[in-house]
Amino acid sequence: MKHKLILLLTALGPFFALAQPQQTLRLEDCYAKAQAHYPLYQQSALLAQATQVQLDKLQAERLPQISWNAQASLQTETVSFPFDIPLPGADLDLPLYRFQTTADLQYTIYDGGIQEARKKLERAGLAASQQEVAVELDKLKGQANQYIFGILLLREKIAIQENARQTLEDKIKTLEAAVRHGVALEGDVDKLRVEVLRLQSETEQARGDIRGLLASLGSLIGEPVPEDTRFELPPAAETAADAPLQRPELQLFAYQKERILAREDLISATWRPKVGAFVQAGVGAPNPLNFFDKDLSPFAMGGVKFSWNFIDWKQANRDRQLLSLNSQLVDNQRATFEATINRQDAKFADEVATLENLIARDDEIAALQERILKQISAQLDQGVATATDYVTQSYALQQAQLSRQLHELQLTQARINHLTLKGNL
Repeated sequence: MKHKLILLLTALGPFFALAQPQQTLRLEDCYAKAQAHYPLYQQSALLAQATQVQLDKLQAERLPQISWNAQASLQTETVSFPFDIPLPGADLDLPLYRFQTTADLQYTIYDGGIQEARKKLERAGLAASQQEVAVELDKLKGQANQYIFGILLLREKIAIQENARQTLEDKIKTLEAAVRHGVALEGDVDKLRVEVLRLQSETEQARGDIRGLLASLGSLIGEPVPEDTRFELPPAAETAADAPLQRPELQLFAYQKERILAREDLISATWRPKVGAFVQAGVGAPNPLNFFDKDLSPFAMGGVKFSWNFIDWKQANRDRQLLSLNSQLVDNQRATFEATINRQDAKFADEVATLENLIARDDEIAALQERILKQISAQLDQGVATATDYVTQSYALQQAQLSRQLHELQLTQARINHLTLKGNL
């Protein structure tokens, strides 16, 4: 019973395979999966975590700083006077040893805005670093386009070859009947069979190339791509020349400018005065605050401190000059990038116009080649033309049809690549 069940499942296997729905893969989904699968994708989250840790460190610097210090020393001499002080208990015979331990507390009341400026700089740096990751991930779209359009082209080639092979096999049957009636030669049939075998070989080679491209695409997006997958392309506009430029590099340039402006705030904050408070408490022998107390005694001291570096010898001006130059460099890079895109706009426009003209010409050539093949086919049936003539013309028709499909796909690919270039996909 078990063996019968296995045989039944084996027999029904092809029907189950046919019942499986064909997978459809959108081009935009390929982009998203390729970016999510790329190892660099995780870097954006890591950068955010590192920045948050740095912000927490900056926030902790605003808390009071408490430290414990201890010091012991032994010296060869101490303060002495060549005369006696005429005050009761005024014995200044200080010991040669010193010991003290203290708890010190320091708190910055006003830092001139340095901490907020550093936080702003960290956030601006995070935005720029994450956008650099986005720019690198955007480059994966070109690889996905290359694999998908390579597969589509090979599929068109196989379809044309299969159609030509079927036409040849029908012609072989006709010639075999003519051979039996003594109208045609066996050699003519063999020539057609050779052409069928050649088409089968090329088709098998194309299928192998498709499997290789599917494997590469699967590796790019992180999941296997079945051989019968249908690729859904977005509706390509006639031209993307008027589409707005939305490349991630533009946002990167903006973030780089923000990072430069954040440094301006840090320069200004460094110039402002700083106010802090401090408290020190401990025990010492002798008492560091009372020369007359030689025993181990507690002591404490507190106060406010003020600092202002009001002369920096024009260092802040020089720093601002450097920021201005760096800002101009970013502007120059953006202008260069946009000029490059504009030049490619003109290139794509010329390419699209050329392909449209070629497709119109391909339609005329294919129609003429098909008409010629029908004439030679009729002549071959009548024994006027040879099988070589038929094979040659059949190959010419295949090339014309393949050229037409190639140019059609190239036109679609050019429009998709143009939209990708402008950042609209």
